[in-house]
Amino acid sequence: MSVLHVRTHLLEACRWATEAEVEAAEIAAAALGMAIPMLFAVIGGNLAPGLAAAIGGLIVGRIDVASGLRAHLRHQAEALAPAILAALLAVICAGRGWVTAAALVLLVAIAATLSGLSRAAAVAATRFTLFLMIVSAVATPTKALEMKEAIGLLALVTAGALWTSALSLVLARVVRRSRNTNAPASPLQPVPTPRQKYSRWLRSLATFAGWIYPARLSSGIAFAFALDVSWPGHHLHWIGLTLAILTQRQVELVPVKTTQRALGTAIGIMAAGILPRAGLTPWALVGAVAFLAGIRPLLRVKNYLGYSAVMTPLIILIVDAGRAPDNSWLFDRLIATLIGAALVVAINMLVLRLFSPHDHHKL
Repeated sequence: MSVLHVRTHLLEACRWATEAEVEAAEIAAAALGMAIPMLFAVIGGNLAPGLAAAIGGLIVGRIDVASGLRAHLRHQAEALAPAILAALLAVICAGRGWVTAAALVLLVAIAATLSGLSRAAAVAATRFTLFLMIVSAVATPTKALEMKEAIGLLALVTAGALWTSALSLVLARVVRRSRNTNAPASPLQPVPTPRQKYSRWLRSLATFAGWIYPARLSSGIAFAFALDVSWPGHHLHWIGLTLAILTQRQVELVPVKTTQRALGTAIGIMAAGILPRAGLTPWALVGAVAFLAGIRPLLRVKNYLGYSAVMTPLIILIVDAGRAPDNSWLFDRLIATLIGAALVVAINMLVLRLFSPHDHHKL
């Protein structure tokens, strides 16, 4: 990259998108969806269940206040189903060392392969992989969960997701009524039949290019798990999460999103080192989570660098229950993210070298 290209790349990474808008109802649902379960847990004197339910709040997708009940339920079901399935499988597989790593890599490879069926399948596969990585990091890493623990964790995560989804539905309905508008009719567009989608998917798998995305994602995550299992005390499972977020279907040497993730995580790590050391009470912890969760939907569509900077301390606060992580934990988290970003770039570079420039548009 030339100096001009680097400058343009960094400017794009810092750009604030003006074309995307976020409803206040979406901000409120994100904040209250995570904060209220924690609030009740604090009142009850046991914060752990509230933290597990707060993880479920991360699952819920965007709110479209213009959509009707049926469209909202369909959208939320499409968002919740793959994430809850991922949580279930991650809890089942937890704590078995290399067996866990192999099982999770296999699940990622299957999801990535099926993602070629349709756009909806691609979105579902991405959410499945993300929450497989998140819940596998939260689930007990040193031993297999007992059945009672596994069911309890899964039930709390699911309850948190359903609560946030129901809250978003109510808030969207309130906004529509206040504006005195009805949900617009969806325009009729030609949709490929399941048979057509299946045939196209099979044709893609008959070519080498059709396997590039599953191979890139699963090989990177396999390497991440190998590092994590080999050095279990260094929180290297975050490498897998970084790969799941940054590995896109379209191959690009250094995607802007990779730069945003690396810089945002570095900023978030510094914030994560300051917030818990401020001596947060349980009530203040609830307030911090509500604030970070509330600005998350805004930053997600406006600037991914800012979104990464917010998500890092949010996840750390939830996982560590507001306790101040030691410096080695924060350093491990930063190094793991940088390793994940470097792996994405290295794998992309390898793929681009294997294919001629004429074939790059097929990848």
